[in-house]
Amino acid sequence: MSGMVTRRAHAEARPLRIAVVGVHGYGAAHVLTALRLQQQGRAELVALVDPLDGPIVREGRRIEAELPAIVPDLDDVLERRDIDVAVVATPLHTHAGIAARALRSGADVLLEKPPVTDLATFESLRAVQHQTGGLIQVGFQSLGSLALVELKRLIEAGELGVVEAIGAAGTWTRDHAYWTRARWAGRRELDGVRVSDGAVSNPFAHAVMTALRIAGWNDASAIDAVEADLYRVNEIDVDDTSTLRVHPSITGRGSFGGVITCAFTLAGPREDVPFIRVRGSKGTAVLHYTEDLLAVNGGQGRRFDRVDLMENLIDARAGRAELFSPLDAAGAFVSIIEEVARTPVRPIAPSFAQWHGSDESRHPVVEGVVTAVERALKSESLFRELDEAPWAR
Repeated sequence: MSGMVTRRAHAEARPLRIAVVGVHGYGAAHVLTALRLQQQGRAELVALVDPLDGPIVREGRRIEAELPAIVPDLDDVLERRDIDVAVVATPLHTHAGIAARALRSGADVLLEKPPVTDLATFESLRAVQHQTGGLIQVGFQSLGSLALVELKRLIEAGELGVVEAIGAAGTWTRDHAYWTRARWAGRRELDGVRVSDGAVSNPFAHAVMTALRIAGWNDASAIDAVEADLYRVNEIDVDDTSTLRVHPSITGRGSFGGVITCAFTLAGPREDVPFIRVRGSKGTAVLHYTEDLLAVNGGQGRRFDRVDLMENLIDARAGRAELFSPLDAAGAFVSIIEEVARTPVRPIAPSFAQWHGSDESRHPVVEGVVTAVERALKSESLFRELDEAPWAR
């Protein structure tokens, strides 16, 4: 531990050395953040790790900058130089092993969501973190939103009254290219390792995690039961259309005594802005977590800033801040996706879906799914309990 403290103190005297592991896909966003911090003199992007070489592209645009050469394995980097912060944006089932290697080398870690897919691996990674004294920030970007901070303040000040219900909803559309983007896409397992790349565990993970943070349910011990109602219209192993009802334990009821209801689809007619609704005895608040927009009692809403999680990790290393999204606060989330991974996924009959587009852009729209999502949230119901979702029976 003393060696870690000494090394961190030394690191603060120079720009932090950052390595990004997994640079194709969302990892490209982390490359851009590291480059911005490098321009500010706060960090140095010293390593890029990925088994695939080639240009790094973010939102259709190639990153045009002087970049380190891409190397295929993190160990090659760790053997040659010290790394202060390792960003891990690799396939879900590889997170734990890579994060542990980085921690043991003396680095702190920004670990993309979901951090891991089962509680046993979660506890194993936590043990490595505590043994090394390292920090792990999980990439739930929505937890850095100051709109969430304001919502928590409203709740704690009693301005919504007693919180009676928390619900999360999302209606997106994903095409064939999305489900074939990688070998692990749409899979529950790959080569004997759990992947869990479904709607709940990956695309809408922010919604689930943010709802848990609002409820104050951080540890797995806060969860008593998870009712998961999972469906798929695509030819995949995992869910693309899902409802959850999460019940608290005695411990969880200490901060919120109701249930969290989640309703999601990746087979909707359009990309709607996902949201979390908090209903209290005195008022209702809606958090559009992707836009940092908070609306209270039907108002237009107010936009807030968001703290970048890499910058927050750097500040936490220096003792200037607490982590917004520490691994230790993700136990309840991991317990939910572990239950989701154990729950059968039922196919939706073809007669309830219309297909649009062609080739890689081909995508399904489930009949009445937008109405079903909203109804599930309002009534705290699962899809199978709704007249609006005949495809769930």
